[in-house]
Amino acid sequence: MLARGIRSYHRPTRIEEAQDLAAQGASLLGGGTRVLASEAVVPNVVDLIGLGLSGVRVEDEDLLIGAVTPVLDLANAPAAHALSAGLLPLASRLALPSRILRGMATVGGEAIAADPDSELVAALLVLNAVFLVAHPEEPRESPALRFLSGADKDLRGGGVLRAVLIPGAPDGASIERVAPLPSLPPIVAVAATTTMSGDKLARVRLAVTGLAGPPARVIDAEAKLERTAGERDVLEAAADIVASHAAFRDDAAASASVRRRMARALTLRALASAIERGKQHVPIAPPRVRANPTLRLPAPMPNFTSGRLELSVNGRPLRAEAEARTTLAELLRGAGLWSVKAGCGGGRCGACAVLLDGRLVASCLTLAVRAQGRSVVTVEGLGTAERPHPLQAAFAEASASPCGFCAPGHVLAARVLLDAVPQPSEAEVRDALAGLCRCTGYAGAVAAVMSQAAPERP
Repeated sequence: MLARGIRSYHRPTRIEEAQDLAAQGASLLGGGTRVLASEAVVPNVVDLIGLGLSGVRVEDEDLLIGAVTPVLDLANAPAAHALSAGLLPLASRLALPSRILRGMATVGGEAIAADPDSELVAALLVLNAVFLVAHPEEPRESPALRFLSGADKDLRGGGVLRAVLIPGAPDGASIERVAPLPSLPPIVAVAATTTMSGDKLARVRLAVTGLAGPPARVIDAEAKLERTAGERDVLEAAADIVASHAAFRDDAAASASVRRRMARALTLRALASAIERGKQHVPIAPPRVRANPTLRLPAPMPNFTSGRLELSVNGRPLRAEAEARTTLAELLRGAGLWSVKAGCGGGRCGACAVLLDGRLVASCLTLAVRAQGRSVVTVEGLGTAERPHPLQAAFAEASASPCGFCAPGHVLAARVLLDAVPQPSEAEVRDALAGLCRCTGYAGAVAAVMSQAAPERP
């Protein structure tokens, strides 16, 4: 339950301080979903949450995304939908199907990690993203082709990713994928964007996942398509180039030859869809937007190794001793809040879920020091055995928790959903509960949540 090897925690409020610490070898912490879930030992961490590097806004018709913006906020941002032809919200939901991780992981962290199966990374490639790095030597603007192939080239020596710029919107976009289950990473995914000039393709971008390294564009296929009308024989030729030129990997999920065949078929579908949307200027359908609690900027903390933390838990003050490496899960269990379970330790099961300033987080991936001065709610704060919250009663009546281990996370996630969307659809309920149980189906839990939805007005 203790984050591996952390000895000191720093929370600067000036980017120059973060640069200095990064240059000395400290590990930068955005959402924590990768740094704290990895096997690597990170003695010194620099929390970027106090730098104000979050938010999605429009500047001169371009989209500017703060590096510490949670992926969930990107998925819910109307500007992100409008200036990416709907691609960024869709890619965010596909890349992180677990809503709890989507709410914690940051856009910058996902870009720096450049997971080989990430649809979000593929989307940033085909949107011609530019990565803005604050570096001690000079500010750097790194194109996606360079940055996503290995961010260390631009960050080495104290660089801090400040923002991601999307320069203008394409006319059409699409993602096609094949996965064993919707909630699992794709075996292969293909992202495409198109910009039209009359009936001709002025610009095409194609990126594929499932490679030996990070997702990559297939530039030869793009060149084959540009300045054409996207005739069938041209699409076939471009799909052949994708299948033959991309370095697909062999692993337990699929062989390279299987991935090539899948990629060819997916390329044809993605291109056809992106071209049709581009001609009609019809974006990918948006999800219903849910307002997210505002991210609070905590006070600076120059150097924390150990000491007393003060926070509010279920409306009552809690004072407890902690080390820099103590997780919020460890702190809460030490205070006797047993609903916070020690599950997977990597944010994949949701058994440790709590609300931190109204946001659902995996407390096993949240350092306790991050909760200093903030509000935490566990399932004990919703109701008791004598007076259960209506959601808790609904879960019991629907037999929605066969073993009960993950039930607290389900109930808290449902509470957040119903507070934001009083009349959710079944799809929205399933999305809210995604990633919060590893051993059973969701039918009972979905029924329990739907039973508590506000009745429709006549």
